[in-house]
Amino acid sequence: MLVLENIRKNYSTGPLVTEVLRGVWLRIAAGDLLSIMGPSGSGKSTLMNIIGLLDQPTMGSYRLNGQETTELDDERLSSIRNASIGFVFQSFRLLPRLSAWENVGTPLLYRGMDEAEIKHLATEALGKVQLEHRLDHKPSELSGGQQQRVAIARALVGNPTLILADEPTGALDADSAEEIMQLLIDLNADEHITTVIITHDRKVAKQCERCTYLRDGLLQEGSPSENMP
Repeated sequence: MLVLENIRKNYSTGPLVTEVLRGVWLRIAAGDLLSIMGPSGSGKSTLMNIIGLLDQPTMGSYRLNGQETTELDDERLSSIRNASIGFVFQSFRLLPRLSAWENVGTPLLYRGMDEAEIKHLATEALGKVQLEHRLDHKPSELSGGQQQRVAIARALVGNPTLILADEPTGALDADSAEEIMQLLIDLNADEHITTVIITHDRKVAKQCERCTYLRDGLLQEGSPSENMP
């Protein structure tokens, strides 16, 4: 469902050109659970932004669900992103003045749904992360682990084919991190949603069915125990 071929990404500052990705090749099948590891500055964030259609490569091909994305305009990319990709971030990125269900329902506002339908779907999504009893709680009334569950429900609510999780356990204590990782594993198995986890944590990476390691702009497949310095 996701194919990257010879993805390169350069950034220019005056006459200086920095090559961040130097030819990334990756195929991810529907339902895969994959981790991407790498040291700071390796290009993980750049690669995630390209996979998430937040940025375009300098060169190469990226097909998502069979569609070539590298020549699409911003409007079309935004539409595909809203329909097909759910994001989970380390910092949760919840809106503090909104309740849990309102935060979960924000992606649906762009689909023209009315409030009753949004609340129904948001409630269903919160049920999948065991937070249906916290519908009306604001982020400040939730623990870090609960806030990340709300963020995962928000990623799920639009029925995406791909979930991108950027350091999803990075801001949590050890117990909460373990619970969130297990939740992502269970959702991948139960919902059959392709899940890509960007992480620096070897323990998190090794829980995924597939592990990849990004170094010097190149992606290698294999266990982090084999590839990490």
